[in-house]
Amino acid sequence: MTEQRSFVEKLSASIERNNSLLCVGLDPDPRKYPAYFSESIDTEALFNWGRNIIEQTSDLVCCYKPNSAFYEQYGPAGFEALRQTIAAVPEDIPVLLDAKRGDIGSTATAYARAAFEVLGADAITVSPYLGRDSIAPFLEYPGKMVFVLGYTSNPSAKTIQEFGDGEKYLFEHVIKQGRNWGSTEQIGFVVGATYPHALAQARRVMAGGGNWILAPGIGAQGGDLVTALAAGLNKDNSGIIVPVSRAVLYVENPREAASTLRDEINEVRQLVSGSDEEAESIHLDVILQLHKIGCIQFGDFTLASGKQSPIYIDLRRMAAYPSVLKMVGQVYAELLEPLQYDHIAAVPYAALTIGAAVALETGRSLIYPRKEAKAYGTGKTVEGVYAAGDKAVVIEDLITSGGSIVKVMDQLAGVEISVSDAIVLIDREQGGPANLAEQGCQLHAVLQLSDVLRALHAADKISSDQLFAVKQYLAD
Repeated sequence: MTEQRSFVEKLSASIERNNSLLCVGLDPDPRKYPAYFSESIDTEALFNWGRNIIEQTSDLVCCYKPNSAFYEQYGPAGFEALRQTIAAVPEDIPVLLDAKRGDIGSTATAYARAAFEVLGADAITVSPYLGRDSIAPFLEYPGKMVFVLGYTSNPSAKTIQEFGDGEKYLFEHVIKQGRNWGSTEQIGFVVGATYPHALAQARRVMAGGGNWILAPGIGAQGGDLVTALAAGLNKDNSGIIVPVSRAVLYVENPREAASTLRDEINEVRQLVSGSDEEAESIHLDVILQLHKIGCIQFGDFTLASGKQSPIYIDLRRMAAYPSVLKMVGQVYAELLEPLQYDHIAAVPYAALTIGAAVALETGRSLIYPRKEAKAYGTGKTVEGVYAAGDKAVVIEDLITSGGSIVKVMDQLAGVEISVSDAIVLIDREQGGPANLAEQGCQLHAVLQLSDVLRALHAADKISSDQLFAVKQYLAD
C-alpha cells in the first residue's frame, strides 16, 4: 500500500513541478453561469464540469480549492459530485476544501470525518471563533492541514477582525494563538489579498514566516496581485497560495486564463526577489500602495515654487485610506523600536495624520507644535502633555532639505524638549540628512526616493522614460 503524502508534501512538490502558486477554486455556479452547464443539474453535470477544469489546468496549479457550499446547495447529488470531483484530482496535487467549519468538539469531529474520510480532502478552512478545541479534531488526522480564518477578503471584514485597542487587533491575536495549535505543516491562515496591510502584518506576527497563507481576493474581488504578493510572500519567496475561481472558471479558455495568472504570479515573485536583494527593507508593499492611491504621481506638475516637476508626492492622501495609513504607521513603529524617547512630535500639518497612526501603533503620546501660538486659553506653542526635560522623536512625511524638521526642533527646544532623531517616510535624497546632522539630529527614513523609483519601474508602474525624467530632474 502506497504511503499517503501530506498536504504540505503534495503542495511543495506541485509548486516545484508546475512552477506555480496558483490555486484554482472549484465553485460550480449554474444559476449565474448556465451556459457552462447542462440543463439538468445533477451529479454527472457537476462532476463533468469540475473534471473538465481539472483536466485543462492540472499542470498549471499548486492545488485545487472546491467550495463545499456550491456543491451542498444541490443536496445529495451535489455532495456526491464533490466527492467524485476531489477523487478526480491527480494524486500528486493537494485538495483544500473551502468549508469554513467551526463548532464544538463532537461536531468538529464529525466535520473532520466528512472532510477527510468521506470526501478525501487534504486540507480544510476552519473558523477559530470557538478556540483550539474546535480545531483539534481536524489536527488528529496525520498529514492533513487546516487554514484558520485570520483576515477574510470581504468588504466588512475589518469591522470584526480589526477589533482591538489599536495596539493589537483580533486577527493578530488569532494568528498568534493559532500558531500554537499545531506545527507549520498542520496550521495555515486565510488572509485576504484585498487587505495587503493585513498580509504584511500577518507575516510580521509569524516572526519571519513558517505558516502557509491562503490569500483569496485576486480577480473578481479586486485584490491587487503585486501588492498582495509583496506583502504576503515569505523570505523564501513562497509561503502563499493564490486562489482564483471566476477569472478562470467562467471564461472562454480556462487553460489560457490559468496559464496567464500563473505567469503573472511568477513575474511578481521574480520582482520581489530580484528588484533588490533586501526587498523587505525597502517595503515594496508600502511603495505599491502609495502609488496605487495616488500619493506618488508621475506627469507634469507645477510646484509651489512655480517650477515644473515630473513627480508629485502628496502623502496627505493617506488619510482617505485607513488600511494604507495603518501599514505606514507600522513601518514607522519599526524604526522607532530601538530609539529612546518620551513623545512622538508630528510636523504640522501633513504629518499629523501619520503621527496619530504611529501613536496608536506604539502606544506613545503624540505632541505637535502649533504654527502660531494661540492668543487665547493657555497660549501654548506645543500641544500635548509633556514636561521640561522630555525627549521626542520628530515625525515628518518626507524630507527635502529638512527645514520643517529643524523648525520643529527649535520650537520643542523652546519648551525644553530635546530631539536627537527624526523619522520620515520618504527621503528625497536632496541633502536633508546632512542638514539635520549639523543640528545634532539623525534621520531615519523608511524609503529612499531612489528605492521608490526602482521598485515602481521594476513593477511596470512607470516607464523607463518616466524613470529617466525623474532622475534627471532630481540631479538638476
